[in-house]
Amino acid sequence: MVDNQEVVNMPFQNENKIYTDAYERYEDCDKSLYQVTEEVIQEYHARGDFRPYDFGRSVDAYLGQSIHDSLNSEDLLVKMLAILDRRIGKRTLQKIKITVSAMPEWLQYFYKLRLESENML
Repeated sequence: MVDNQEVVNMPFQNENKIYTDAYERYEDCDKSLYQVTEEVIQEYHARGDFRPYDFGRSVDAYLGQSIHDSLNSEDLLVKMLAILDRRIGKRTLQKIKITVSAMPEWLQYFYKLRLESENML
C-alpha cells in the first residue's frame, strides 16, 4: 500500500486463481497448458497481481544483474525495483519517460512516485 492505495497485490491465493483460470481456458483452446498458464500469468502481472514467488524471483534477478539490465528487463517487478533505485538518476528518468506510457498503470504509478521524490513533476 502506498498512500492508502493498494498498487501491487501478492496474496498466496493468486497462485490458485492463476491455475484455475489457466485450466478453464486450456479446455477451450489448442495451446499447451504451459502456454495458457504463461498467458494468464502475464495478464495478472499487467494488472499488478503477483504471486509471492514472483517477487522473490524478481528480487534475485534484480540483485544479480546491472541496473541498466534491470531497467530494460521484461520482468515488471525488476523494472519497478530499478525505477525506484537511487542509482537511476534524473537524466535516465527523463530518458525513459517516452516508454512509460506503454507500461502498466501500476508501474506508471511507481515511476511518477519516483519523479515526485526527485521534484521532477
